[in-house]
Amino acid sequence: MNISFAEPERLKEIFDGENREEWQRTSHIIGSLALKEHEVIADIGAGTGYFSNLFSQIIRQGKIYAIDCEPNMVAYMQARFSDQTFANVRVILSQRDDPCIPADVETVFMANTYRFIQERDAFLLKMREQTTRDTKFVFVDYKGSNARVSPQQAMNEVRQAGFEVIDFDIDGCPDHYILTFKAG
Repeated sequence: MNISFAEPERLKEIFDGENREEWQRTSHIIGSLALKEHEVIADIGAGTGYFSNLFSQIIRQGKIYAIDCEPNMVAYMQARFSDQTFANVRVILSQRDDPCIPADVETVFMANTYRFIQERDAFLLKMREQTTRDTKFVFVDYKGSNARVSPQQAMNEVRQAGFEVIDFDIDGCPDHYILTFKAG
């Protein structure tokens, strides 16, 4: 399937589809984050805002930054989260080579995004520069044999960038891994 990330209306059928729990086990992913009501989280590569929406149901007093580098996705999320129900969701347009993480972020989350980053080493270094030593990072991405970036490669790149791996869940989701780490 070849769908442009510039087409959020078409992508919402995939990203926000009822069967996402089946193919990604989103409840397991959300549970593994151990989010708190006052958490401040950045959802990098937020797309249509699927995870940001789920985060907003847990994080009532904190903030959710829904960040994407695709202007059409950002416009889609701005409309999606314009309701007062989502007063703590802020949508940010980032750059392809800069995650634009706000200074108050406690957790950086990326789902199905890492494999699309061209200059991953530089991107990881920017993430380190924009966060504190206490920031937790969680990457969720495809682990199949045709993965653009294998789980092991992602873990190696994270370590090479000076991060310390806290947890590596390779079996909790059918087709995805969860890599949790912090600044080393």
